[in-house]
Amino acid sequence: MRKRTVPDYIKTILDVTPLCCSLWTEDLQLVDCNKDLLEAFEVSSQEEFLNNFHKLSPEYQPCGRPSSEMVLEYVQTALKEGRCQFEWIHQKLSGEFIFFDITLIRIRHDGQYFLISYMHDLRELKASLAEMRRTDERTRIMLDATPLCCNLWDTDLNNIECNQEAVNLFDLTCKQEYLDRFFDLSPEYQPNGRPSAEMAQEYINQAFATGRVRFEWMHQKLNKEPMPSEITLVLVKYEGKDIVAGYTRDLRELKAMFAEMRAADERTRLMFEATPLGCNYWDENGNIVDCNQEVVNLFGISSKQEYLDHFFNFSPEYQPDGTPSRKKAMEKVREAFDTGRVCFEWMHQKLNGDPIPSEVTLVRVTREEKYIVAGYTRDLRELKSTVTLLNKLEKLAFTDNLTGVYNRHYFMEHARELFTGNEENTGSMFVILFDLDHFKNINDTYGHIAGDFILKSVAQVVQGILRPYDIFARYGGEEFIIFISNSSMSSAMKLAERVREEVSHTKCTYMGKSISVTISLGVANQSEATASFEEVINLADKALYMAKNNGRNRAEYCN
Repeated sequence: MRKRTVPDYIKTILDVTPLCCSLWTEDLQLVDCNKDLLEAFEVSSQEEFLNNFHKLSPEYQPCGRPSSEMVLEYVQTALKEGRCQFEWIHQKLSGEFIFFDITLIRIRHDGQYFLISYMHDLRELKASLAEMRRTDERTRIMLDATPLCCNLWDTDLNNIECNQEAVNLFDLTCKQEYLDRFFDLSPEYQPNGRPSAEMAQEYINQAFATGRVRFEWMHQKLNKEPMPSEITLVLVKYEGKDIVAGYTRDLRELKAMFAEMRAADERTRLMFEATPLGCNYWDENGNIVDCNQEVVNLFGISSKQEYLDHFFNFSPEYQPDGTPSRKKAMEKVREAFDTGRVCFEWMHQKLNGDPIPSEVTLVRVTREEKYIVAGYTRDLRELKSTVTLLNKLEKLAFTDNLTGVYNRHYFMEHARELFTGNEENTGSMFVILFDLDHFKNINDTYGHIAGDFILKSVAQVVQGILRPYDIFARYGGEEFIIFISNSSMSSAMKLAERVREEVSHTKCTYMGKSISVTISLGVANQSEATASFEEVINLADKALYMAKNNGRNRAEYCN
């Protein structure tokens, strides 16, 4: 091929332009290119670039048309109209794809037409857009699963859109009624005495300025029924413009529950105000030196001296977290001497073994020009039963009461919803089912309480590995189940292997004894042969049994 000469000004343009640039004759002969182009394709010279040019594009573009056919069309368009811009997929000689935005410019020199190609590498932009789409999808899934009232504000503080939940929340007839009568859905003044309209504008302006603001707000229905709410305003982009999305959470039920809890707390407070707290004193050497009469009453003993002489007999050998009581008590006393104050829960007991859950506050004070620690013991037996009942009522619907992770009912409902609502990406959704190897031996050897401790420990380890949007639940007995989305086969198996390895390396110490545990895992995802979520779970169960049969402490995949 005859080497065309390149005018100095064109060569300068090619060399200084921060894009991949090349100059071509109208019959597609390369005249010159810049260093950025050679570096992008990882070739050493113009000759290597030109000799392999046909290899630097895949056979077909994403639209399905042949690359060789499309490039000629774009060249003809540029020669005819003077300019042509389009997206294109190139590839390195290694086969790695490179996404470009290409602009072809027709120029004339010495009576001949040339084409200058400006190529902008889109890989970083494509990756950012893909992450944005994934973020948008996660946000959409979250909003679909949360029945919140949502509305949108423009920069002129106009309420421009709302969702159906807004209509339902305020018992309205249509979205337009919500938009038209928005300010009628708040009282004239908020509980702090300030005008609602003025405060609403301040919060919206704050959201535009800072990106996010959350606050409590008093709404009302058109019949003036008050509706305490929590509102979150978030700055987002919509059609290239800044808008504020408002999410309203109805707090009526929560406020009623808090009111009942506050009433219960007030009743408890009044009860404790009428009953003195148990009190004792510690010197700098960690010796307990005195106590009050309420301590005697609390533990049902005969005298203060009996308490002082047998202090550690009024706690079980181990606290509920497995730490020896004597060691933990001295650590807390030393912490109070160092920091001035420490408050914690403690399990006491009477001499007959009856447990007394307590709240202990240790405070460093000065006595006779020396530091001592005063300990105040609050009997929590009645309060614990009240709080436990409230917590059970709150968590019963979705939490396993032993391990603290989701229960089977929650998993089946929410994982199935994600599974069926994202059928176009079924191959990216996986179920991992696992159980503890030889768990019966642990129960038989160490007791069922130790077994429960092991289940909780394993659940905590696994929970710490998973992503925030993965769903992890106790499936039954010693079986646990995980649902992951936006993943691949290799990533799912790597996750299963990581879970297996982390659990196997965890030493669970109970009652001073170190207990090792391993797990077996089954992994499955949807294929053409598995149409339902339950079938995928069945496949994971089969894979789990494969892992058991193949020696345990391993992960297997079944499709």
